[in-house]
Amino acid sequence: MMTPDRATLARDLGMALATPKPAERINALLRAVLTAEPVASEPKEQRLMRSISERLDVASGEANRLLPLAQNVQALLDAACSNEAVELLVELIAERERVLDVLRKYAQGMITRTSFLSFIAEQRWPERVRQRIIMLSPTEIESMTKALEERNMMYLEALLTV
Repeated sequence: MMTPDRATLARDLGMALATPKPAERINALLRAVLTAEPVASEPKEQRLMRSISERLDVASGEANRLLPLAQNVQALLDAACSNEAVELLVELIAERERVLDVLRKYAQGMITRTSFLSFIAEQRWPERVRQRIIMLSPTEIESMTKALEERNMMYLEALLTV
């Protein structure tokens, strides 16, 4: 098997998630992708999909982590306008629940701006995304929270990849 392109990986993840035993199907998909011999001249899109598959594989031992992560990644792959957007947002999406928790606490005044900025600075997200989040207004933070809650990847992409 060759490394799939974005549309194929999104479709395959969606199909796996719709089965009675999604964790088994996702693990089988990841095995197929990760055991395929990488081609030296593999296009950038396939390298990105291999990297995303590796990210999913890290969570593969725990269904309670794998399934939400696969749902988040599938939604991103399916809705993103470009591979660049996928690359910029995949780590943020991978930590969706944790990010939501911090955004909600910040909006409710349970954590300070300094704590919020420290959280953002610690993330493995691309600098461009971290800088954009730091510059968001309270209304935009609310919108980002809502977009993450609803897995509205198109809005999230528009908000964070300007």
